[in-house]
Amino acid sequence: MRADTIQTLLHGKLGIKKSVIALKLARQEPAAIEKYSDMNNICYMMAEVLEENKVFYTTLENHVCLLGCAATGLDPALSLMGDDEHTASINIFPTEEIQQRAEAQAAALFPKYAAAYKAVIIGRLGSVEDPDALILFGTPEQVHHLTRAYCYATGTIIRGFAGMGVCRMLLPLACIDGEPAFSISDRAWRRAFNLAPDELTLVTPPEKLEVMLENLEQSW
Repeated sequence: MRADTIQTLLHGKLGIKKSVIALKLARQEPAAIEKYSDMNNICYMMAEVLEENKVFYTTLENHVCLLGCAATGLDPALSLMGDDEHTASINIFPTEEIQQRAEAQAAALFPKYAAAYKAVIIGRLGSVEDPDALILFGTPEQVHHLTRAYCYATGTIIRGFAGMGVCRMLLPLACIDGEPAFSISDRAWRRAFNLAPDELTLVTPPEKLEVMLENLEQSW
């Protein structure tokens, strides 16, 4: 399904306002794409894609939040998880001990990358070739129609998660297991994208979004 067809269905049929963000994990730094020139959280990087229609790639050195590195395979082992001072400075958790406790639960819930990736390419849908994951924002009603259509067509129940970074919870499921998932989102994520009180986040592989859109009418 063409990117413009997907956007037309999302905007026209469902009324989803924000553009879709596309992510692709890369084993090598791409030669034909500009590298991100700063350091930031991945959610704020992706917000720049929406605000300025950018396309770029990032490497481990560009990332501030360690959860984003685990979420995208840049640092699957979280070998750079910092001390209490670093943890508190980015305010993910109050202490490293609590962060480690949360990560232990995440490790049991979400799949782990078998090897590290060198780069993550980020852009709007249609600007990233063969993306691994798509990120959508919508109201509970809009996300309901998409997830219902997927379950209607496949018999697969879509799970939702909350409490940790959205990237850490949802991206591995889409990129490794190939399954969609949704979240009410975390504080930094909601701030980065300026989400309205009634906006959720849905992350899905492209082919699973196609299944959702192809079955909207029948499952409505």
